[in-house]
Amino acid sequence: MRAQSNFKWIVGLMLISLCSTVFGQDVTENTLQDQLYKEYKAKGIEQSIKMYQKLDTDKTYNGFQEPLNMLGYRLMMEDKDLEAAKKVFEAQIAEYSDQANPYDSYADVLLEMGNNAEAKKNLQKSVALAEKSSTDLDRQIFGASKAKLAKLDNKHKMFDFLDGTSNIDITNYDGDKVANQNKMHSEASYDEGGNILTINFTNQNNDIVGKRIVVYDAVEDQYDMAFLNTTDPLGIRMSHIKVKDLGNNKMELMESYVDRKGKEHQVRHEIMKNDESVEWVIFEQSENSKNWEKATVQNFSKSK
Repeated sequence: MRAQSNFKWIVGLMLISLCSTVFGQDVTENTLQDQLYKEYKAKGIEQSIKMYQKLDTDKTYNGFQEPLNMLGYRLMMEDKDLEAAKKVFEAQIAEYSDQANPYDSYADVLLEMGNNAEAKKNLQKSVALAEKSSTDLDRQIFGASKAKLAKLDNKHKMFDFLDGTSNIDITNYDGDKVANQNKMHSEASYDEGGNILTINFTNQNNDIVGKRIVVYDAVEDQYDMAFLNTTDPLGIRMSHIKVKDLGNNKMELMESYVDRKGKEHQVRHEIMKNDESVEWVIFEQSENSKNWEKATVQNFSKSK
């Protein structure tokens, strides 16, 4: 793996905050790496790899600073020679097949080459090896590989159906009876990297009444959400959401949060997506019952 990569497929990996250190590694001076690079420039990558096999007498795995790892990213970043970088990372896997990072690095060049299917296999191999280890390096690689897999599966944009401006008809229930009804507007958008979803809610007078910020946590396979209510004096409410695809454009969300008294709560959501509308039903449990009771129905329709 190589940090500071600005490849289009990993832009915005900031939603996995615990992995940020992985993307901070630098190419530092390394005598053997420099020799390998000069050999590549003079005689080609095959001769460079042969030089490595001859000169590398220290078989201790050096992680990000491994000469082949550094050479591979140098070829990718400076020379834009993806085929040569691919061969270097393949040699690194052959040398250290029991380490997670070589598979993550190899996946990087495969992603840049557009070979997402093979990249996914190598990221899965990286995750499988890293999760068996307790080293700092492998903890970082585990998170980074999981994040890349999440982007390949488009999990960071699971809620892209909310993108844009919508009118919302809200009906709140008390048991089986309608308690009240209301109307709002929402304006939802992703950041440039496509990872952070921000939703602003306004009332009929166009006053902002709330904001939701949603990001995907690849390590825990869940969505972290912050909700800001302008009428709540206690500030921000944080919650975590697990998503289950029920098929036929239907999703189930299980939201969990801890209130300010330390009590845990769960809320169940059912979402039905249509071409231009979304029905979002929220279920809650009373203190005396484990049964889910319909609390709110929100009908989203795209604004023209």
